[in-house]
Amino acid sequence: MKKTLKIMVVILLAIALFLGMAYLYLTDCGRKGILSNAPDLPKMEIPITYNVAWWAHQKDLVIEDFKVTVVENNLHLFNNQALISYTVKGKINYDGHWRPNIKEVHISERINKDSTQNVNRIIEITPIVEVKKDTNANDGIEDFEFTNQHIITSGKFGLNRIKIICENKDTIIEIQQRK
Repeated sequence: MKKTLKIMVVILLAIALFLGMAYLYLTDCGRKGILSNAPDLPKMEIPITYNVAWWAHQKDLVIEDFKVTVVENNLHLFNNQALISYTVKGKINYDGHWRPNIKEVHISERINKDSTQNVNRIIEITPIVEVKKDTNANDGIEDFEFTNQHIITSGKFGLNRIKIICENKDTIIEIQQRK
């Protein structure tokens, strides 16, 4: 009797261990829901901020190229989120002994009420310039390029047109939300 009980306990522990490992595998170690089709967590080279602060060196920033691609677009009745990737390339002019770099990226999202633009949402991306004292620097141009990912939400079923702006460059992407 005791031997049968021990075997049953070992079998139950093995099943529990198997179910626990399967759960961790299917949910990417608990980062996603087991039944979720939401996109993966975004990868970022530059941190994101949603707060406006004192940005004294923005006038020296020049955006040369801006590209947006849709990475994951599995929209349906239970998932209204898509993952996009954006690449910003540009330069920062500087003078004196202050070397500039991109500290973070400010993102502003809003619903578009102007029907003449034919877009549902507008997302503005602003790279934030910071300067650090560098005695070796003496006037010049600092080039930069970074790629971040961002989760966007569709606003309605059907076609969603989203305008993404970075300084004087803009792109319109389309995602389809199906029932």
